[in-house]
Amino acid sequence: MSSKKRDRFYTVLVLSDADSKIRRFHVNSNWLRVSFIIGAIFLIAVSILISNIFIIRNHLDNKIAELDRLKEKISYKEIEVANLESRSEEIKVKTKILEDYLSQVEDLDKMVRNITGKGGYEGEVAIYNTDLNADVDYANDTGEIFYYDFTDAEDLNNINKILDDLIAKAPDISAKLSQDKQHMEDHIYQMDHTPSIWPTSGMITSLFREYRGRGHYHGGLDIANNTGTDVNSSAAGVVIFTGRNAGFGNEIIIHHGFGFMTVYAHLSKIIVSVGDEVTKGQLIGKMGSTGYSTGPHLHYEIFKDNTQVDPMDYLK
Repeated sequence: MSSKKRDRFYTVLVLSDADSKIRRFHVNSNWLRVSFIIGAIFLIAVSILISNIFIIRNHLDNKIAELDRLKEKISYKEIEVANLESRSEEIKVKTKILEDYLSQVEDLDKMVRNITGKGGYEGEVAIYNTDLNADVDYANDTGEIFYYDFTDAEDLNNINKILDDLIAKAPDISAKLSQDKQHMEDHIYQMDHTPSIWPTSGMITSLFREYRGRGHYHGGLDIANNTGTDVNSSAAGVVIFTGRNAGFGNEIIIHHGFGFMTVYAHLSKIIVSVGDEVTKGQLIGKMGSTGYSTGPHLHYEIFKDNTQVDPMDYLK
């Protein structure tokens, strides 16, 4: 009986229309079961494939969306980096402005040290500029992208504010320094044109206002030494007279400005000419005994605002 079950066939009748011949097909039951199983497996496989395709497509959509978000973050970071570079350039420009102002301070400082020989800075004044532009180290990047850290932006804003405050104050400071520098230069010029150094070397033989008898007082300072001893200008100025002047013999008169004028008399030799500009300490003649003189010496006078004054009040 089991052999009959194994050999069981199913008959399939196929009729195309009423007049056609009936076609019979005998199908083994075993082949029918195999076909059913194969069909079921195929449907299951197709269903699984479609399901996997849907899952993969959904995963890809999520990845695409994530990539779009990363692109947006990268774009945002590029904008912030560009802003950083722009602010850095602005800071560099402002720093250069402050460097120019600072150079004026340095010049004034050098002038003060040259005059006084002390104070100020011994070294050069320098601006230390830190480069605020930094390349991103992609080699050590973790692969994760973050939004820009606003702490850096706040630091730049603070630096910008400090620079703005300094630049706002700098013109007034610079103007004041310029005035101080001008006053210093004016003072140097005036000191250079004020009789203050000894015109020659030797022994003082007569003082200012020394009584000479018959109501006559000595109008200058006499300094005695050997004939030919150097005579120098006691201040910078312009020569306004050279030549013989009665009892004063060979004489030089120098106009210094600021109300000062000096006289050098009894010279053996005159080296300068009228109109010459002389500097403080410049050689102008040689000591002698021309005119009314008892021996080689220099008769030296200082006039201030057309009045004779005591040279000892000015000589250092």
